[in-house]
Amino acid sequence: MHAFVTFASGGLDETIFRALNLAGTDPVLDRIFVFFTILTGVYVILLVAVPLWLKGLREATFDVLLVLGITILATEAIKYLVGRARPCDTLSNVRTLAGYQCSAEFDPAFPSGHASRAFAVAAFLTVRFRWKVGIPAGVAAVLAGLSRVYLGLHWPSDILGGAIVGIGLALLVEYVSRRSDVYQRIRRRIVEAIPHLRRRTA
Repeated sequence: MHAFVTFASGGLDETIFRALNLAGTDPVLDRIFVFFTILTGVYVILLVAVPLWLKGLREATFDVLLVLGITILATEAIKYLVGRARPCDTLSNVRTLAGYQCSAEFDPAFPSGHASRAFAVAAFLTVRFRWKVGIPAGVAAVLAGLSRVYLGLHWPSDILGGAIVGIGLALLVEYVSRRSDVYQRIRRRIVEAIPHLRRRTA
């Protein structure tokens, strides 16, 4: 892993980074990519889980929250295991925006947490609800990944790594949710307990 990340930090990775790192060159693009960076922060949990719950898709809500939780934990573990520096910490003349600089980031670069969360959600929605929902989610995930390079906070290979982690974990949870009777029983008990808790506090 260390060898891959070290190799990726130069050459093609840096060339693509320089081509996409355009923060501050166009106010419209700045707003678009800041929006997608914000969208795939902690807000992604509310934007996906709440609508599913309100539609009565409670098992899907449980599953997507589990996907996001596992993805966040796995991504952070890999980040500190690899310890890769962000491009805005290692390269000169990196374009950044106020409020979206390396000084605002507390963890290493690889893999991108925004990308892993966004692609985990996109993969989950695609498998569970097919392409009608999956395509918009996939487009949002791609734009979220591009936003991190645009803002100078990630190498392109960080985005690729995040996408692989997110998609892989989403597929794993989906597989377990369909095949494991134990998982299904635990999920059902938790989901069914929530309305009872709500009635008691009413």
